[in-house]
Amino acid sequence: MRSPTYDTLRYVRGWIRGRHLAEKDDPPATAGGPPGPSVPGVHTEDFAIADGTSTLRARRYIRESRKSSGPGPGWVLLHGVTHPGPDHPAIVRFAAALAWSGAVVLVPDIPSWRRLDLDPRPARSALVRAATCLSSDPDVRPGGVVLVGLSFGFPQVLRVGGQLARKGLVRGLGGFGSYCRLDDTLRFGLTGQFRWRGRTGYLRPDPYGRWVVAANYLHSVPGYVGAECVSRALHSLAALAGERRILSWDPRYDVVKDELAEALPETYRHLFRLFAPPADREPEPGPAREMTHLLAEAARRIHPELEPPPEFGDAPPPPVRLLHGRRDHLIPFTETLALDRLLRKRADVRATVTGLFAHSRESGVIGSRVRESVRFFKGMKEVIALGAG
Repeated sequence: MRSPTYDTLRYVRGWIRGRHLAEKDDPPATAGGPPGPSVPGVHTEDFAIADGTSTLRARRYIRESRKSSGPGPGWVLLHGVTHPGPDHPAIVRFAAALAWSGAVVLVPDIPSWRRLDLDPRPARSALVRAATCLSSDPDVRPGGVVLVGLSFGFPQVLRVGGQLARKGLVRGLGGFGSYCRLDDTLRFGLTGQFRWRGRTGYLRPDPYGRWVVAANYLHSVPGYVGAECVSRALHSLAALAGERRILSWDPRYDVVKDELAEALPETYRHLFRLFAPPADREPEPGPAREMTHLLAEAARRIHPELEPPPEFGDAPPPPVRLLHGRRDHLIPFTETLALDRLLRKRADVRATVTGLFAHSRESGVIGSRVRESVRFFKGMKEVIALGAG
């Protein structure tokens, strides 16, 4: 039996050792190309998973000092919708820290998500293939692997987790900074508003999320079918943000916004500015609230499986552990609490909200650092324990 406390301490040590990965400016190579960034004490390998019809690229992480210590837990980590994909410094650092905890980690590459295409089907297919592959890895102990979804990835983890658990391929699910309802997530992305304990809270939203969603669905909203030029402009802006790895509300993007707006037909410039105002402004409240519902409806119509399933039938999910940053500027922490409520009657679920975990690097620490550190450690221990046997 593994010790979750000991493994979590090793995870924290690995996270600290990987600090240089988050500070690195030059983007590493894409999975399947030249080797990515050097990770102290961790062996990384890019390889292909073929099934006769297509090939899935993936990156494998394993701690160098445990190659001969017998099988360990297996983890499949699904990256979010971002241009760097598996090469995102936060993904590399997270996967390497999990490897330091004693796990074998597989990060499949979802090319469509790196192109900022929100179609969830390729992600589900990749999860199934990656879980099947890792379950047969000689360095992974039997009994199933853990599936982890970040941000937009977790609803897809939920959708395949139960069926894979029935087959003995998956033993637990982890979600970091994810969402439950498109409407509430988009409302936050456009207005910064969220509901908490009967009141309306506010936190400045990271515009990246609304750029990506509008790039996918704005031109499918009734009345905006001719707005493909705006969708393309927002796609360019979001892709640039992923490449530069500079916070999306940084004033340095204002020049790019001006150039993109100038290239649009005059009738569409105001619509573009609704999603991409200058850095010192936020979207107009009235039009932003109206657009929230329209975008959510378009997204559900085109990709109804973007949200978690309302029911699981005869394949309920295995144990679920959720973590979210209280000052997450991309998706509000209240979405993880909503996931907790949704899953409570269907699965063994536990959720942790902490001031030490968020999408945005500028997030501050809420309350006492010691108290939040303890809360984060306990929440991470719950996640790590999914792989214990």
